[in-house]
Amino acid sequence: MKTSDQIIEEWLVINCQAGDRKAFELLVKRWNPKMLARVYYTTKDASASKDIVQDAWITIIKKIKTLKDPAAFQGWSLRIATHMAIDWIRSNQVNRKREDIRKTAQAEFAELSHRPDEGTLDALKRAIDELPEEQKAVIQLFYQENLSIITISGLLGIPAGTTKSRLFRGREFLKGMLENKMYQDEKE
Repeated sequence: MKTSDQIIEEWLVINCQAGDRKAFELLVKRWNPKMLARVYYTTKDASASKDIVQDAWITIIKKIKTLKDPAAFQGWSLRIATHMAIDWIRSNQVNRKREDIRKTAQAEFAELSHRPDEGTLDALKRAIDELPEEQKAVIQLFYQENLSIITISGLLGIPAGTTKSRLFRGREFLKGMLENKMYQDEKE
């Protein structure tokens, strides 16, 4: 037997499906705290959780007419919010990784390019010319065009992991060539 809360909730969902704005407001008032708690549990970010829940409500209002069983609203709405939270986490991880890679690359590049003399610049240009074409393209797009790993991957039609690998190998090759050049300069 259904409880009065379940009956009220089903009634609100049915009215919301019929376009009743007040019913939607009551659903939000009733479920927003639970949804916010669920999303915060997933993201551990209060500000992002509020944004995600707001976006979840927008999705819910757009899709509520597709909900066939009003009694399933709780699971359906929480599932939408949870999936959006997971998407946020994935996106955030990608952005963090991208930023970490960029910072590392910039630090290495700054280290390599710290007041280079004409001979070092020439050695770097020659070393870049000696790179295999795949590595040369990635190095030039990343450092000269300042493109992200994802953008480079899309341009070259290769996976992001392959782009990272080519970038790493190219940097290692260039680093070795420049260290060797500096060693040769010290011997002279």
